[in-house]
Amino acid sequence: MNPNISKESTGNKTNNNQTVHEKSITMKFSLDVVKHVIKKNLYKNKSVVCSPASIDAVLRILAVGTENSTQDQLLKLLGHGDVGELNAAALKLRDVLKASYSKDAPEISYVNALWLDQRFSLKDEFDKVLREVHNAYPRVVDFVNQADQVVKEANSWAKQETKGLIQQFLTRNSITRDTVLLLANALYFKGSWQHSFESKDTQYDGFNLLDGHKVRVPFMNQWQRSFDYGTFEKCKVIRMMYKTGKSTKRFSMHIFLPHEKDGLPNLVNEIKIHENMFNQQFKLNNTKVYRLQIPKFKFEYDVSLKETMKQLGLISLFDKDCEDFTGIIHELKPLVYVTDIVQKCCIETNEQGTVAVAITGAGCYGCAPPVGRQPPRIEFIADHPFMFMISEDISGAILFVGTMLNPK
Repeated sequence: MNPNISKESTGNKTNNNQTVHEKSITMKFSLDVVKHVIKKNLYKNKSVVCSPASIDAVLRILAVGTENSTQDQLLKLLGHGDVGELNAAALKLRDVLKASYSKDAPEISYVNALWLDQRFSLKDEFDKVLREVHNAYPRVVDFVNQADQVVKEANSWAKQETKGLIQQFLTRNSITRDTVLLLANALYFKGSWQHSFESKDTQYDGFNLLDGHKVRVPFMNQWQRSFDYGTFEKCKVIRMMYKTGKSTKRFSMHIFLPHEKDGLPNLVNEIKIHENMFNQQFKLNNTKVYRLQIPKFKFEYDVSLKETMKQLGLISLFDKDCEDFTGIIHELKPLVYVTDIVQKCCIETNEQGTVAVAITGAGCYGCAPPVGRQPPRIEFIADHPFMFMISEDISGAILFVGTMLNPK
């Protein structure tokens, strides 16, 4: 893993004199990446969880260090008109994911880090944006002679920022003599349900897999409670709120449950995941749900995003002959390029709430409106594969998206 960045100016101003807080959070490309990863794993009977917010953080920092076609490509894919707009969006996301010390509010940590080889120095403009926009302070290391120590340090950082949930971020093979820099983002979220489940109500029952088999897993249960809920052409959706205390942020988990037990692949193929989906695509109403039943689950998922991003049009970033990374370091030899972008996530959902973490690193060398009448007694029984999403609902920021194919 060795990341690389290049030139281009980065102010805090945005187009049309809009302030940072007037800019919406755009995650189109990162959401496309996540959807692509989910689709690739559907028939492997493998649950997936990715963090669009963490992917966005790394790509936005990389974009600041590029110019010419590579920067144009990144700006277009990330949904921004220029670097100033991109930086404004980065500040907005940082504000949304800022730690809140209000009682009962979710525990959140959103941290960027950069390790730079001692042979090089960052350009002043890039260093300024790194510190002021992304709150990251470069750590000078020796990738050539002390690679083992750097790996140990990076893994220690990952362990600390994820509260011990991710123990190993890098392996010794992640670092080579050609590594110029390593860029990483860590996102930690721990939220308690607004309406927690009672442990005594957790019961084992059958969960239907896509291949027709069943597994017995513990299901959490609630009865006769009101939730934001809607039924649509291919799925029904429920929104489970996390406690917020006095914080003005509103975090929740949405579960998208296909009507058919094997309907998740069809749903993933057709659903349009975007920041305003709950204002446009899925409009939910406060509804009394007679029974809510969802499985407890805990799993890890790690993935290389390089090939997925290339398939979605982000190609020059990974080209070893790319000459557009001119805005990161003073020394232009050797040419810098991104070798890979990887992400590792861990999520646990139980009676109390959810803990989810993501580490993303880069190294340089749809549904129709509600149909039909709702039955008088509404149940939401998640006993077959479904999709879930953790988001901050006021800003539209999407922290995690995943699929639960097998809770066992």
